[in-house]
Amino acid sequence: LKPTVASVAMAALKSDIRVGQLIFDVNGEYANANHQDDGSSIAEVFGPTHVVRYRAMTTAGFQDLRTNFYEEPAQAIGLIQSLFRANPGPYTGQDLEQFMGTSLDEPDASDRSAHTRWKRQVAVFQCMLYQAGYAAPRDFKIDVAAGATMAQAVSKALGREVPTPQKTVSLADASEWFLTVRQANLARKQQQAAAQTAVIGLESSTAGNAAVDPTLEALLNMLARERSAGQPIGGYRAIVAYTPYHSAHRSQDVTEEVLGHLDVGRIVILDLSVGPVEIREVLSERIARQLFERQMGKLNAGEVPQNVVLYVEEAHNLIGRKAELTSTWPRIAKEGAKARIAFVYATQEPSSVHPNILANTENWFVTHLNNDDELKTLGKFYDFADFLPSLKAAQDVGFARIKTLSAPFVIPTQISRFTPEALRSELAGVKSKPGRGG
Repeated sequence: LKPTVASVAMAALKSDIRVGQLIFDVNGEYANANHQDDGSSIAEVFGPTHVVRYRAMTTAGFQDLRTNFYEEPAQAIGLIQSLFRANPGPYTGQDLEQFMGTSLDEPDASDRSAHTRWKRQVAVFQCMLYQAGYAAPRDFKIDVAAGATMAQAVSKALGREVPTPQKTVSLADASEWFLTVRQANLARKQQQAAAQTAVIGLESSTAGNAAVDPTLEALLNMLARERSAGQPIGGYRAIVAYTPYHSAHRSQDVTEEVLGHLDVGRIVILDLSVGPVEIREVLSERIARQLFERQMGKLNAGEVPQNVVLYVEEAHNLIGRKAELTSTWPRIAKEGAKARIAFVYATQEPSSVHPNILANTENWFVTHLNNDDELKTLGKFYDFADFLPSLKAAQDVGFARIKTLSAPFVIPTQISRFTPEALRSELAGVKSKPGRGG
């Protein structure tokens, strides 16, 4: 794969064509220098002008792969929900179920009522993060979306004066305010129940709507770690386990940043060899899905999508054979080509890769395999069955049997090794030509 990445990059530079390359580097072989590459790497050969590296931790020379949960609440809650579904924790309950089904996507600002409710939900979610121990950006403040009318309603329900919050407040003050709102909402509901009324929730400045709707009530209960009926619950403790996925230093959504690098033709390497193991599946799938949706969106809008090559090393770790056909990786394999996504994957276990992906693979590069079960799987495609004995016996480095879309038969080929020094010389020659600035 390394000669492939280098060849695509060099061809794009020589032709003045932007080709973004995204590498899911499970073992860190592309992002970091190693002895197999003469003490170098793809990242080192092409340099920071052409290569951007990401890790799920703070490391010199790497961008942070994680999301700032405070700055990107919609992405954050979606990631938390994905992680929870992948490995449910010990916490349960109706409020948690409501939280795990909540979307924090911003509604149209012209719908003032919906937009105000969304702002309150986001603010409570940010307070939950604060209480759960997520490091906040320096001097971070939030808008609790509460005016004089709401403060008066809270005061009336509690029977005491409650001052109107400022436009933006600290996370600690916001948490205190929302716990006060929750107390007022519970008091109001008790008063209404006693009066046998049908109105539920604090009245907002918009007639007919409740300031505390069912979603906000569930979030408030999570913040207070208590059900509306008074029983204690785990609440925000259910999200404490996901703090390693948050970065207080990031100011932009990492996916949008990655897509921006691809658009200008850079090589983006996601070093998945460090950080939480779950990141391989959750964050990789999220970035791949948003890339696919972006490319398809451009295609369906009549635009020409950006050229992108997607590489997945040790593919069996990311693309399981039991994945739904409607999930991200099988869809990219089936539909990605028309959206200008070239999908390149590498594995020593073809039997563990989704069969739909194998069936949609157009170009095959097969080297030594010594497992009869894997060879049997391979023998189902094209005329590889004719080469199975030699594939098992031959162990020459770089010797492969190749079937490409443009060739009618499988042919034996010797692949040149990745040679950093030769690539540096070639790259220097490209940059020295008129108009080639890198």
